[in-house]
Amino acid sequence: MTVVEAREIERKTVEVVRAADPSRTERPELPDPDMVLGRIGVTYLSSERANGYIRLYPQDFLVEEITSQGQIVRLDSRSDFEDSEDKRTLWADLIKVQMSGPNALQEVQHMLKLDETKVAAAGIKDAVAVTAQRLSLRGVTREQVLASSHPQMILRPVSYGSGALQLGALQGNRFTIVIRGDVEASRALIHRTFSHIQTNGFLNFYGPQRFGSRLNVHHLGRRLLQGDVQGALRAFFGEPGPYDVPLFRELRQDMDAAFGDWDRMLALCEHFPFTLRDEQKVLQALKQDDRKTRQALAQIKEQVRLWVYAYGSWLVNRAISNAVSTGQTLPSQLPMPFHPNGPLPLYKEFMEADKTSDFVSVLANYPYINMSDKTIPTVMMPKGLEAKEIPEGWIVRFELGKGAYATSLMSHLIRMYEGMPIPDWAPQTPVDALKVYGEGSIENLRPAFAPYLVRRDLMGQTTTEAPVD
Repeated sequence: MTVVEAREIERKTVEVVRAADPSRTERPELPDPDMVLGRIGVTYLSSERANGYIRLYPQDFLVEEITSQGQIVRLDSRSDFEDSEDKRTLWADLIKVQMSGPNALQEVQHMLKLDETKVAAAGIKDAVAVTAQRLSLRGVTREQVLASSHPQMILRPVSYGSGALQLGALQGNRFTIVIRGDVEASRALIHRTFSHIQTNGFLNFYGPQRFGSRLNVHHLGRRLLQGDVQGALRAFFGEPGPYDVPLFRELRQDMDAAFGDWDRMLALCEHFPFTLRDEQKVLQALKQDDRKTRQALAQIKEQVRLWVYAYGSWLVNRAISNAVSTGQTLPSQLPMPFHPNGPLPLYKEFMEADKTSDFVSVLANYPYINMSDKTIPTVMMPKGLEAKEIPEGWIVRFELGKGAYATSLMSHLIRMYEGMPIPDWAPQTPVDALKVYGEGSIENLRPAFAPYLVRRDLMGQTTTEAPVD
């Protein structure tokens, strides 16, 4: 089953529920952004920031990859194709809308009938956005790519050649983001924080998207590192997100109540094959032998890896917040928490409190999760940061190197609201940011993406929304 097919099944399920009782598919109020940040360990930001709403339309959040050679993969500009006698690799640009990076790669594999080793990208791009990035495709021709089609993706062949992309083989990304808000009421606050970021940069914390749609991925990682595999499994299946709509809160509660009855849990998954696709894989393995819990988790290795890394992100965020609140000086480079030699001083107190200090021996049971002595910059300086005032608010453009989140910069700039319900103070007029910058128009993508370039509340959301996706 493809991602599109799974989403369509879910959409129909949600529509039936909505027709019977709309309140089961709606949030009563928009989550407070600083409460969201508090849940992921970020507690140091000033409350004196302007309110801003992002991603009302997917085209409000544009991401263009900057390749390792410094080339911007543009949304509204097609490169001239460069042929070569060496045709082992087809390099192509992927333009996508309303789809996560991992899901997009799976769809490319399915569409071109390639196995996962033949499709590679250098980075993962935002889901609720319109994004452009370079792919390497092995064993496929230009003609096959041009003949392919997908409702949420465009593939543009760039050249033939050799080699394949590795994760991280990029310089960064260029972001063009529409912030919706009250211009007159917020102009002074926006100008003050904008000037501060231009001069000083921003602290490189991990944003909400790192923590999953239920904002609980780090909890799963913490339980694994405590050696509590059963606890991690139970939370994976049955822990609702704090901002889930009632339909999905009830679904998670039903999953929790049925824990251990694998057939019953699989039956609960049937109508939600997109949201619960990973749960289905693990349940099938548990049904075969529920004593082999780690083997069951190995069915979703990439997700389990993200659980542990999200807990590491939580530790980084806590360390940054603690240093700011206590007046400590942070190092210029933040070490990754899972050092092969054990807990580092920056994180040791937090790990001891969480009972995760023995992570080296625990991770020996998960050979697909790597420890690392790498570091990331503590402060990120955005390149080319600029803002254009528009009637609906502002358009902000900047470039960030790899390993930094645009939403982290945005959270320093504004109290960043997103999701449903749409606040009354957010203007709803569509904005063509590419046209404002004189770089074509998002309308040139509309023939391919028309059903998806619509206001958020008209998309017919089929999954529980976190404040960011």
